[in-house]
This record gives sequence, C-alpha cells and structure tokens, in this order.
Amino acid sequence: MPKIHSLFALIALAASSLHAQGPGETAVEIGISKDVSKKTPAASSTGFSLEQIRADSSGQVADAKNRSGAVFQSFKPGNVWHGQLPGFVPPEIEIGGEDRFFCTDVYEDGPYLYAHYGLDHYRTQVVVVVDQNRHEVLRLTAYSQPNIARLHYDPETEMVYYTIEEANTGEKSNAMLHAFSLTEKKQLWKSDTGTAHGNFLVYGKHIVTHYGFTGEDDFICVIDKGNGKTLKKHKIKTAAGQLIRDGAKIIAPCYEGVVEAKFGEE
Repeated sequence: MPKIHSLFALIALAASSLHAQGPGETAVEIGISKDVSKKTPAASSTGFSLEQIRADSSGQVADAKNRSGAVFQSFKPGNVWHGQLPGFVPPEIEIGGEDRFFCTDVYEDGPYLYAHYGLDHYRTQVVVVVDQNRHEVLRLTAYSQPNIARLHYDPETEMVYYTIEEANTGEKSNAMLHAFSLTEKKQLWKSDTGTAHGNFLVYGKHIVTHYGFTGEDDFICVIDKGNGKTLKKHKIKTAAGQLIRDGAKIIAPCYEGVVEAKFGEE
C-alpha cells in the first residue's frame, strides 16, 4: 500500500470534507466490544533485538509531537494543545442520530490518518480511519471502553490495536495493549497490565510500547503481535511521553531527558 502523503501537504491542499470509500458507498462502522474470542491466538515472534544506544538525562527531542505522528491535539473545542485541525476533517460528528462528538485528536500512523471524537480528549468514543485519498475507510465506536488513547488499523489481518490510557495518566490496571478482530468483532487478546499506554509502534511481528507512572519503574516493552505476550521489558530511568520511529531507531522523549534504542526483527 502506498505511503500516505505528509499531513502538512494534505493540509495545504484545498480543504474538503472526508468522503466515503466510493460513490454510493459508506465506511464500515464496527463497535469495539469486550466480547472475547474463543480462538487461542498464536505467537508471531521469531526473534528480535532491542538495544539501548543512548540515554541523556538532559537531552531533548525537537518537534517530538509531530515526529510521533501528532497533527492536532486538544482537550475540547477552544482548548487546543497542539497543531490545528486539518480542513478536511469534520470538527464534530453525529452517531446514530443522537450522539454528537467533537474531534479532539488527529494523528498519522503508516498509511492512515486517525481522527478521535469524544466529549473531550480523555473520553474518545469514536475513531475514524482515513486513507491517503481522504476516504473514510473505517469508523470504530468504543462505547464499551472509557477511552481510546491510540489506535492502529492493520488491513491485512483485519485487526485493530489500541490503548485506553493516555501516557503517564490513569490506572496501571488499564495500562495495556488490546487487539480486536474486525472479522470476529471480538477481543483477540490484551497484554499484561503495566505494559502500554499512549502511543505505540507496530512492526511486522512485534509491537513496541511504553509504560511508566510517577513513583514506579518505567519501561519500553516488546509485545508479541500474535498473542499479546510480553517478550521484554527494558527499564528506563523516567517515563516516556511517546515513542518515535526513526528508521531502525526508536526515540523516547522522557519526563527527564531522552532514550534511544535500536530495534530489529528476525
């Protein structure tokens, strides 16, 4: 699948609303439920390496939010934290003819854009997935969850991966990665608690996450993409705010300083 154009290039184009997948078509709408699949998920990992190559307690990462994919972040309308809402993304949507939600976040991850809608940043109830032609290819409602912090759609496996806790906030018991099958419409797996919140990086057979709260040990974790098992917890000095993919390198801007690591799959 071709790589999506830079968000900044898209914003520079003439503004237009999102449109459906094709003439007369509508985007697929699926509700993320807590129902659990009866299938036993198989491991996908055949080996990996994660090696810390730099830790600088006074270091900083320029343009960290943009480099992590963030385009627009706000608490609610009128309280913008970062960027601006792209002109082609509706500022609010209506679900079921009753519920109206505001767009609080837009980010890019791989070939898609993701737009979050909810009552505020910490209560996302709808995620709209948009392709490079501004087609709305998937609309996910998440009334079964208190929030969607970050989400990734994999069209080849028809899976979505998501976290429900924002970075450095919330409860440890909710700080995990979830995998939801769009074909079964059920949860396939969830990782151990205390392994994932905020954004994460999806690779071919693994997912790299971060976790950390004040007063607790902080980690970069490697999760098996197939079954959600924690394969490694690499301890870092202070909690990461987000993860940035930079070729084979992972950059983690932290509460104090920055950590860099090399990640590879076998």
